[in-house]
Amino acid sequence: MAVKIRLRRLGRKNHAFYRLAAIDSRSPRDGRVIEELGHFDPHLADQTKQFVAKLDRCKYWLDTGAIPSETVSSLLKKSGLEHKQLRLPRPGKPKVAAVEAPKKAEAAPAS
Repeated sequence: MAVKIRLRRLGRKNHAFYRLAAIDSRSPRDGRVIEELGHFDPHLADQTKQFVAKLDRCKYWLDTGAIPSETVSSLLKKSGLEHKQLRLPRPGKPKVAAVEAPKKAEAAPAS
């Protein structure tokens, strides 16, 4: 079973808030939760109260192999949690393996 740490959407239309949860990757966005880990309310004016998480439990799930979503990864990084899985991909072109063009045979000198 692959576990992901992602946000569940709650609230009303145009005023959403989110719960941080450890969820089986096969379940839908608002489906069954393994464990609630915190909440995120982007509408709060106080930046310290916008994102509240149980960092020790988040670290536990990351250590057991849970994969955070991109948004969760950035929120956990801002809150001070350091983990190897919280590295965000760099923006720009994706790395593509270089394919060498076949070398043309050198032309033999004409006599």
